[in-house]
Amino acid sequence: MALVAIERLQAEYERILLARKMDGEMASKLAAGFVEMANEGTYSHGINRFPVFIDQVDKGQIKLNEVPKCVNSMGALEQWDCNFGPGVLNGLICSERAMELAREHGIGMVGMRNSNHWMRGGAYVLKMARQGFAGIASTNSIAVMPAWGGKDHRVGSNPLIMAIAGDPPVVVDCSMSQFSYGQLQNFVLADKPLPVVGGFDDNGELTRDPHVLWENKRLLPMGFWKGSSMSIVLDMMLTAITGGNSVPALTDDMGGEFGVSQFLIAIDLSRTMEKDQFSAEMKRIRDYVLASEPAETGSVMIAGSEIDNFIAKHKKAGGIEIHDEIWNQITAL
Repeated sequence: MALVAIERLQAEYERILLARKMDGEMASKLAAGFVEMANEGTYSHGINRFPVFIDQVDKGQIKLNEVPKCVNSMGALEQWDCNFGPGVLNGLICSERAMELAREHGIGMVGMRNSNHWMRGGAYVLKMARQGFAGIASTNSIAVMPAWGGKDHRVGSNPLIMAIAGDPPVVVDCSMSQFSYGQLQNFVLADKPLPVVGGFDDNGELTRDPHVLWENKRLLPMGFWKGSSMSIVLDMMLTAITGGNSVPALTDDMGGEFGVSQFLIAIDLSRTMEKDQFSAEMKRIRDYVLASEPAETGSVMIAGSEIDNFIAKHKKAGGIEIHDEIWNQITAL
């Protein structure tokens, strides 16, 4: 494993983006977005997916210098066309706009069409939570998972993402597959079995083998039929709210995961509850959960509580450990 300093990772990303004629300020901001995700522990999207992102740039699917623009305003709801620009920048720009709308209306929503993979979707609602908001988001994808009871790919991973202000903020980023492809890749690279069953093998039997699932892509929906249903209805909502591409359109018409549909919702919590009351209620919920009697294995955790630990770990180590195969791919770009 290569130990790569945060500054080196930022510089390497910028080098690669500038070599592809990206505007300097935009390249720095985009690189910082990837690095922040990695530094906060999401290696699957902050590091492992960067070569995939660049491959899409080189194919012309992602346009590095395009920015999102508002094309329809309906009070607290706006539709933005992202013009196939980088998903990370689209998410950062549109999350700011959702918060501006929420400050004005109490709630703000931005539907985004013609966007691209925004990597860790939790980054944008976490940005909201750190500024005192609650955030909700989703994105669709190409068909990467069988619908419940099916064998071939007909539904997307279509995560539901939520965060709320707190000390620290709470963030949940749930792919509708039991394991996202990013997490699956982590287990493939580590050559370790999944902690719980993640899908079906070639004989239709449940398996924890990440290598089998990486090849046949028969991922298990989160919550079985519930995750399958959630994925489908989220795709319907994303398509209707944004006026953009659906999972079938991305899969059959676009032929790849670009031009996706996304939405971001910000809720101004200063308008819903007094600050002291809010702090007390969030603490009560947190303390109540953490007072659980531990099970025989594992420990009780609240989503997002490990982020500061990852940052501290990387600072102490002097960088982030990156799988040699992935680091070699990045430095060769």
